[in-house]
Amino acid sequence: MAVDLREETANYLLNNCFLIGTLENMREKYFDVINHEADYRELFRPLGYTLVIHKALRVVQVISRYPSGRVELKKYESILLLILRLLYVQKRESLSTNENQVLVTVEEIKDEYDKLSFPRKLDQQLLTDGLRTLKRYNLAAAIDKLGDLTARIQVYPSVMLAMPETPIKEAAEKTREYLLLYTKAVEEGDQE
Repeated sequence: MAVDLREETANYLLNNCFLIGTLENMREKYFDVINHEADYRELFRPLGYTLVIHKALRVVQVISRYPSGRVELKKYESILLLILRLLYVQKRESLSTNENQVLVTVEEIKDEYDKLSFPRKLDQQLLTDGLRTLKRYNLAAAIDKLGDLTARIQVYPSVMLAMPETPIKEAAEKTREYLLLYTKAVEEGDQE
């Protein structure tokens, strides 16, 4: 029995959140959505999902209107996602505009992670588990085996869309406030 491409694509989006138009294994699905946008919107509407097409990034995503239809990452998966987002932005600024692949190394991720001084160190298990989850949702994928610091990871443009801007900006502002309070407390403690 032949599988209907629209049905397969809709199920893929519901399970994986994003379609990346620059990846060979998703290209056919991506262009089917682009070419039949109205049909897909109509398909997702009664399910409580909104289809969003980010043409500049060549990414299609579905967003649930209900909290129960959203992915909740574990703490260290979220940290890894934010680090990959930061590295993605840094790499995109230095790449030519027609470059499709953004690659980072385990060493680059580890360097950013270590700057945060978390009690749990970034070991291979934490990285492997985190990347497995991020790959499932089409955010990043390991190209090489992760045992080496030079191992490469491809970060997909969907990493820019996985978390809305507002919570990230609010978290950054709260972090700045806490750092100021901490710095002030330390300085006052030194003066005594």
